[in-house]
Amino acid sequence: MIARATAGAKAAGSPTSLEGSDQRLLAEIGERVRGKLDADPRAERLEAQGLDIFIVHGFMTPEECDALTGLIDADVKPSQIFRSTADPEYRTSLTCNLPRAEALVLEVEQRMADLLGVPLEQSETLQGQRYTPGQQFKAHHDYFTGGKSYSEAVAKEGGQRTWTAMVFLNEPEAGGSTRFERAGVEVPPRTGTLLTWNNMGRDGLPNRFTRHEGSRVEAGAKHVLTKWFREREWRRLGAGDAHGS
Repeated sequence: MIARATAGAKAAGSPTSLEGSDQRLLAEIGERVRGKLDADPRAERLEAQGLDIFIVHGFMTPEECDALTGLIDADVKPSQIFRSTADPEYRTSLTCNLPRAEALVLEVEQRMADLLGVPLEQSETLQGQRYTPGQQFKAHHDYFTGGKSYSEAVAKEGGQRTWTAMVFLNEPEAGGSTRFERAGVEVPPRTGTLLTWNNMGRDGLPNRFTRHEGSRVEAGAKHVLTKWFREREWRRLGAGDAHGS
């Protein structure tokens, strides 16, 4: 099974919207991208409670995956988060930003933007992550919550995160699945496969069903690419270098 759904999942109240975000615009972006993916024969909608999530197999070739894995390994550093936590095991992966000066990086970024139908200018720098045995990223959201210490800064950078696009570059020997507990979805890493989801609900508000985790890698290494799209053009001011809430 690629994914499974939990029929009994229950909705939770929506968190505070990010300052300056346009709820109507966010709903329109979600509807537009959802329609494009539903019409794309490459994209498979996964059965999920309260969440628009799609999978595209073969999005990247094994050769492309190997090349980007090499770029990640050459430049990783400890991953960061916005939310403060006393748990040292919360996010233990390594991370790097991939430069558009590399032709393949720009090509893959543009391919992601074309798939979703969102201008590349409305996306953050492509990020690479590496997980080795014992490493994980516990349950979190990619969207930004209002009223936080970082809220004003990320709002100025381009507003709320809309869709997340993530590509598995390889398959660890064991573990490392991406799990959406509230939506009832679990996706194992498969080389070249892209997973994408809307961080907003259909009402344009942050969607708690997007809460997900990168499960602990048990053997081998896992490499992934992640790109976050914004509601407006993204301007790098330094606030968005870490992960979401």
